[in-house]
Amino acid sequence: MAEFDKFASSYNSEIVKDLGRFGKYRDTAFLYKAQYLKYILPNPPGGILDFGCGVGSNAPWLKKFFPDAKLFGCDVSPESIKVAAGNHQYCEFETIAAPKDLNIYKDKVDAVFASTVFHHIPPAEHEAWINGLYSIMPIGGYLAIFEHNMKNPVTAKVVKGSKVDEEATMLGALYCKRLVRNRFCGTSTKNKKIRADRDSVKLRYTYFSPWRNALFTAMERILWFVPLGMQYCVYARKQ
Repeated sequence: MAEFDKFASSYNSEIVKDLGRFGKYRDTAFLYKAQYLKYILPNPPGGILDFGCGVGSNAPWLKKFFPDAKLFGCDVSPESIKVAAGNHQYCEFETIAAPKDLNIYKDKVDAVFASTVFHHIPPAEHEAWINGLYSIMPIGGYLAIFEHNMKNPVTAKVVKGSKVDEEATMLGALYCKRLVRNRFCGTSTKNKKIRADRDSVKLRYTYFSPWRNALFTAMERILWFVPLGMQYCVYARKQ
């Protein structure tokens, strides 16, 4: 049984419980990630894959910020996919079991969005899933991974007390960046020598505050290098 099958019917209530007095701000975490995805993409995508979509919590926000994009969602949890499909008919959801199953999205998406997914994947499988995502993306497509930043004391406390994250292995920001860089790192030529273009993969610390307004959003984008955001984003362009 997929780990999240047991949480499919209670996922939202479990998250609110984990957040405690911050539970009322639950939706702002989904809002900010869709908003940040729009911020980093140079052009509106034609198709977006919500990889590890769970019960579809990100779908309404992706729809809000990308109204013209075709939305897809996939997850290894069949029960979660049932809930997602029942609540968000404007998004196409599928159950997948292995990286090769991602091939159904080839030529359909030019942006892949992974919201706090990889810490639920066994570390030994990280590279295989990254390769699978890379293989379905066109040249110029973007991958954006959002993960919990355990250097933030609030995040660390919430995650350590969460039933949803009991079996998870948290990813350090630099580990996540290296993971993506190993597959997405491009090359450039200088003095007739080919070298790796390390700037093709970006790491940004995000979500410094659950309160969402123009001021906080602007401040977060200025403070992207401060490793105290509640989450971080690693994103890359396929070259």
